[in-house]
Amino acid sequence: MITKTLITLIVTLISIQCYSQNSNEFRIYTGFVDSKLLRNSDLEGGGNYDNENSYEFGFKYLRKISGKLFLESGINYMSTQVKITPAPTGLPANSRTEDLKMISIPIYANYTFGNYFFVNGGAILDFQNSKKSFDSQSGIGYSIGVGGKYDFDKFSIFVNPNYKRHSLIPFEKENNHQKLTEFGIQVGVGYGF
Repeated sequence: MITKTLITLIVTLISIQCYSQNSNEFRIYTGFVDSKLLRNSDLEGGGNYDNENSYEFGFKYLRKISGKLFLESGINYMSTQVKITPAPTGLPANSRTEDLKMISIPIYANYTFGNYFFVNGGAILDFQNSKKSFDSQSGIGYSIGVGGKYDFDKFSIFVNPNYKRHSLIPFEKENNHQKLTEFGIQVGVGYGF
């Protein structure tokens, strides 16, 4: 399923480029992420989940819609280690670590204002591709961000602080579903064509 989705996205991006008139941008980035698995309410006596070593990287494709408005999409890979501490039972319990790896396909609106700033946000389609003993993060989420960029010739550099909430509409519904929440900063380079 993930492979078919990725192939469809890549073919779509290539076909859109064929009809463009120098109003596209391709960006590659890496990101620094602070992520947490949150629930809507606290469970008394429940286990504890702490995320460590979170990072992301990916690429973005921006297609000009009109004026300063762009459609932004791409592929994002996020990885974190979830340290799971079992609920207290009176007996010694060891913590364990599990990997959370996820591929996301963002579908954002991106609006440029001034010469150096932009806002972006929209829906995220997430596919978790790691085994877990916590709730699946596969589903539909959202993101909102602000950023700055500097253009020189056909190239640009950018910084994009953002907030993401995953699994807002989960593919697998659980009672009191955990939702991955991220505060991150993406840093990258772009090429306009």
